[in-house]
Amino acid sequence: MIKQNYRVLAILLGIVLLLACVPLGVPAVPPTVDLLSVNTAIAWTAQAAMTQTAFFITPTITPTITLTPTKTPAPTETSTATFIFALPTFTFTPTPIVPGKSGLNFECAIISQSPADNAVIAHSTDFDAHWKVANIGKMLWDANNVNYGYASGAKMHKTAAFDLSVSVAPGETIEFVVPMQAMDEPGTYSTTWKITSGKDQFCPMSIKIVVN
Repeated sequence: MIKQNYRVLAILLGIVLLLACVPLGVPAVPPTVDLLSVNTAIAWTAQAAMTQTAFFITPTITPTITLTPTKTPAPTETSTATFIFALPTFTFTPTPIVPGKSGLNFECAIISQSPADNAVIAHSTDFDAHWKVANIGKMLWDANNVNYGYASGAKMHKTAAFDLSVSVAPGETIEFVVPMQAMDEPGTYSTTWKITSGKDQFCPMSIKIVVN
């Protein structure tokens, strides 16, 4: 009986020794979480998500606004009044004369005159006297020895005589032009010019103006 009890005790002691040799289980320590790494991972994940989202989103076209330039109105020019004095022309209607029919060697017909008689011209104003005449005599008006010049009346001319620019045969016409200047004092003035060939003077051409 005593032997049997010793055997049980020996078995129990052996079990205790075996259990003492087995290492006790150490609880696992949870790993330390690095919060900075977590935030960095979250930021990377968000950035990757935004990149993927931007890749799949259809880009929105932003319209370009073209501004139309505003036209600046051009400055209005101030016009300056220009006064033009138009001198009237008087046209004669002489009785048709066949050249040489009068039997005179030197004869003329006045066709037109400018300015017309009694034209009003400001005092001291320059103007030109015009006479258009026809040779209805028998003789040629030779430019080498025929001229026209002042005969009588007011001396409004600037040059007293002129040579013919061309010879004028019977039946042809020519225009005489005389630069003149109106008198300084108001009034009515007339002047007479004639054609001269040697000792012959013919074709009186007169102009009467009113100076104001």
